[in-house]
Amino acid sequence: MGGIEVGGKYILIIEDNPGDAHFIEILLQDSDFAGCPIVKATCLEKGMEALSSGKEFVAVLLDLSLPDNQGLEGLEKLLQRFPQTNIIVMTGMEDKSTGLKAVQFGAQDYLVKGKIEADILERSIRFSIERNGFLQRLEETQRLSKIGNWEFHEKTHHFFASDEMFRIFNFAKPTSVKTDFDRPDHPFHLLDQIHKEAGEQGNLIKDFSLVGEPGLLEKVLFVRCNVSGNPGNRVFNGIVQDITERRTAKREYAKSKERYLQIFTQSRDAIYISTLTGKLVDCNQAMGDLFKREKKEMLQLETVHSLFQPQERKNEFLLKLKYQRSVRDFEIEIKQPDGEIRYCLISANLQLEEGFTGYNAILRDITERKQTEELIKAKDMADQSARLREQFIASISHEMRTPMNAILGMSNLLDKTHLDGEQKELIGSIKQSSEVLLGIVNDILEIATIQNGKITFENELFQMHELLNNLTNVMQYKAREKNLELKLEIEPGIPTELVGDKLRLNQILFNLVGNAIKFTDEGKVLLKVEKLTDFEGGIHMRFSVADTGIGIPTDKLDAVFESFTRIRSKNRVFEGTGLGLAIAKSLVEQQGGKIGVESEVGKGSLFFFDLIFENGLSKEKLAEKEEAMQLDETKSYRILLVEDHKMNQLVARKTLLKKWENMEVVLAENGKEAIEKLEQEDFDLILMDVQMPVMDGYQATHHIRHQMKEELTRIPILAMTAHAHLSQDGNFKKYGMDDFVLKPFQPEELFTKIAEYLNK
Repeated sequence: MGGIEVGGKYILIIEDNPGDAHFIEILLQDSDFAGCPIVKATCLEKGMEALSSGKEFVAVLLDLSLPDNQGLEGLEKLLQRFPQTNIIVMTGMEDKSTGLKAVQFGAQDYLVKGKIEADILERSIRFSIERNGFLQRLEETQRLSKIGNWEFHEKTHHFFASDEMFRIFNFAKPTSVKTDFDRPDHPFHLLDQIHKEAGEQGNLIKDFSLVGEPGLLEKVLFVRCNVSGNPGNRVFNGIVQDITERRTAKREYAKSKERYLQIFTQSRDAIYISTLTGKLVDCNQAMGDLFKREKKEMLQLETVHSLFQPQERKNEFLLKLKYQRSVRDFEIEIKQPDGEIRYCLISANLQLEEGFTGYNAILRDITERKQTEELIKAKDMADQSARLREQFIASISHEMRTPMNAILGMSNLLDKTHLDGEQKELIGSIKQSSEVLLGIVNDILEIATIQNGKITFENELFQMHELLNNLTNVMQYKAREKNLELKLEIEPGIPTELVGDKLRLNQILFNLVGNAIKFTDEGKVLLKVEKLTDFEGGIHMRFSVADTGIGIPTDKLDAVFESFTRIRSKNRVFEGTGLGLAIAKSLVEQQGGKIGVESEVGKGSLFFFDLIFENGLSKEKLAEKEEAMQLDETKSYRILLVEDHKMNQLVARKTLLKKWENMEVVLAENGKEAIEKLEQEDFDLILMDVQMPVMDGYQATHHIRHQMKEELTRIPILAMTAHAHLSQDGNFKKYGMDDFVLKPFQPEELFTKIAEYLNK
């Protein structure tokens, strides 16, 4: 049947006139469609029931004059429910125009009753099948490409639009379309503008925007309209394509490209694009910064791979890139023009684009990270070395002290026997050398203990005046040996009884006075004790030792407190380990004090240190004070210690944890870090240093009181400061702090104030 497959398919005749229906049936029996079973329906409703029965119909012959539907209304209903059906309409002889309208509306053909013959009927069915197939393919093509078309005759107002045209304009296809496109509410109102512009220009190619809700873009349309004929009798043929997705994709691509360019230009990592051989196509500024070259110079390189090293790592990278097409976090070194080596992680991918094949790569400088890793390794080695040193010192101390004890003991026993002058001189030399050697052993053991952080300080009642007088009396012996005057001056008002570590104080003063005598050949040594400030429960004191000795050069002053530093005169090296001042400095600073020196060559030196001591108290008052420092042992407490000085952090933290086992101390190194921790964690009290980098204690307290959540406006904040004027002018209150502790702090004062605020 000419390539048309109709086997098993039906033909539906919807005709209320039995005679006309029978006539069509007879004509079909003499056609190529004689094998198609015929289904007849006398009204549109029954015809639609037949189409819904599941049978497949090759064609539907529809009378436009039915009892339940007249004219094109029935055709519209059929097409709405069965849009793929081949429909041939039948009209009266005097109604050809309706047939033409039916074809324009969607029928495949029309037949005029009274002129239907077998060959005409057969040709019409065949044509309708072929045309319907073509139109369906065309409609599918238009749907997939989102292209609709239309035709408009200016004179007759004849208008045709494809189904896709209606879909693009969100317009349900009606039986007929009014052509008053100039109405603003007309679904095809845009055509009025298109026709006007096309009429003026002759033809039109342009993008238009369909606007939906107020201010909201709905669609972007590509329009092409051709015009033929003269004004008043023109024909407009055009296509409309919905390019909204394409335009959106283009816009998103532009945004993506812009974001990429921002990343490319602003990234701190080096980014480059190269050919397969490594010739740079483009790179960002960070690439030039990493290699210490201008971007122009980088782009002129024959291959960027020439800057990678060592050779074996470069070869491994290039092989992986070649065969795997992607490499991630590959560690490599690069050499800068000044010879500096930087360590980098490189990630690269093969890029395949039309007209270009090459690599995208990112280089991240990890030199600082590598250095940090090396520092960690070095620290681990140093820690291990310190442990071994501690073990060695402990062992050697024991091994040396044992025979030294015997040597000194025997020397003392021999010295008490009947010896002649020469023998006494020899025994005296043995005793003196043994004592020097024992002093060296003691100093080495002491500095090792201090450096390992294992030193502890006692807090006990002692007689300050008695300690100073005893020390002076002991040192008078050495001073008289050198014909030196050793004097002690105690400022009036220095309490007799104080609380602190008298043994460590004696050790510090012994070192300083001993050094002064050692380096002074004539003149005097003065030990002076002064009061700096009084505060409730204690006193801030300064101890100074002045001499008229050889003095210290200005460029050597910073080194005198370092371990194993020994003072030299023009023609003499003084005995000793060079540890005494280092020990004194550590003992002062670990108690929260400070030590210093002033000196002039040939005129002498002044060593001084400041410490805080508590006033001596009776047993009853001591008991009351101890009670005031107690916390509820059933509770746990969290304190935020804000302090930038490492040694002060260590002293304060260890002091608190030794006093209270149910306390956790969290460190922050500046005000900004403290605020960040307060935003994430809960604390019961804040110890706030005043002078810090980034954000000081005043700024941090003001921020906490005025810009953070309400409960933090009430958290106790104690200032920790070395400025005595803070307590006098009340500055701590002005900045929102509740109280203060003066540095170097006395543990009991700190405990009492913390307990006072935590127990409220």
